[in-house]
Amino acid sequence: MAIIFDDKKSINDLLKKPEIHPGSFASLYKRHNAGLTLVCHDMEQEKREQEELAKIYETRSERKKKLLFDNLDLIFRHKDEILETPRYANIDVHYAIKAGGCYIGPISTSKYYHFAGTLVNINLKLGTLLELWENEQFKISCKCGGTAVIHYFSGSPLSGASIAAATCPKCKEIIHNIRNRGFGNYTGLLLTKLYANTEKVAKSITAKWKLAESEYGKKVAERKAPIWYGMGAEFHGDGESCNLETMINELKLKEFDQQQ
Repeated sequence: MAIIFDDKKSINDLLKKPEIHPGSFASLYKRHNAGLTLVCHDMEQEKREQEELAKIYETRSERKKKLLFDNLDLIFRHKDEILETPRYANIDVHYAIKAGGCYIGPISTSKYYHFAGTLVNINLKLGTLLELWENEQFKISCKCGGTAVIHYFSGSPLSGASIAAATCPKCKEIIHNIRNRGFGNYTGLLLTKLYANTEKVAKSITAKWKLAESEYGKKVAERKAPIWYGMGAEFHGDGESCNLETMINELKLKEFDQQQ
C-alpha cells in the first residue's frame, strides 16, 4: 500500500477527523424526495467560481512577484521614502516570501479574519518586508558585490536545518541552496513581523473607531446630528491606497525628473 503525503498541509490538518453528517436512511430518503441534498447545485457552482477566482488571483500574484523582484534595485534605492510613506509601505506583497517546513506546513503571509460576517484580509506589507530584509538572517553576499535578500526558505523545526534562496537587487541573480542558517531564526523573525502587521491594522481600526465615537458625541451634544445620523458615519479609513504598479511607476518618474 502506497502512502502519499501532501506537503501543502500541516500535521494538524492530517490528524483532523473528516466531517460526518449524521442522519438516518429515512431522513436521507425524505430529503432526496424533496429535492434536497447535503451539497446542492448552487453550492457546487459557488465552489467552482471560487476555484476560478483563486487561479486568476494566483496568476496575478505571480505577475506582481516578478515585477517586484525585477525592480528590487529601484525599491532599495527608495527604501527610506517607502518606509516613510504609508501608501507605499502598506502595499500588499504577500507573494514575495514563500516559506514552510516539515510538520508545520506552509507559513501563510496572508491572514483572513471574519468579524460580524465581514472578511478582513491582512497581508504582508512592503514596509514590513523591507524591515525583515534588514536582518542579517535574511541577507547574503552576492558574487557581484551586492547583497541578496532571502525570498524562500524551508526546513525542519526539529533539527533546525534549513535551505533557502535569495535574489540580488544589483545583478538580479538568484542564489540557491543557502544552508547553515537556523530554521527557527527564519520562522521566528517572519512570524514576529506578521504578528506586528496584524497588531498595526487592529490598532489603526480601533483608533479610527474611537475617533468616530468622539466626533459622533460632539455632533449629538451640539444637536447637529440629523435623525438618520449614526456613529458609523464618522468612521473613515486611511484614504487613498496604492498598488505596486503605481508605486514603481511613480518612483521611475521621480528618478527621471531628477536626472533632467
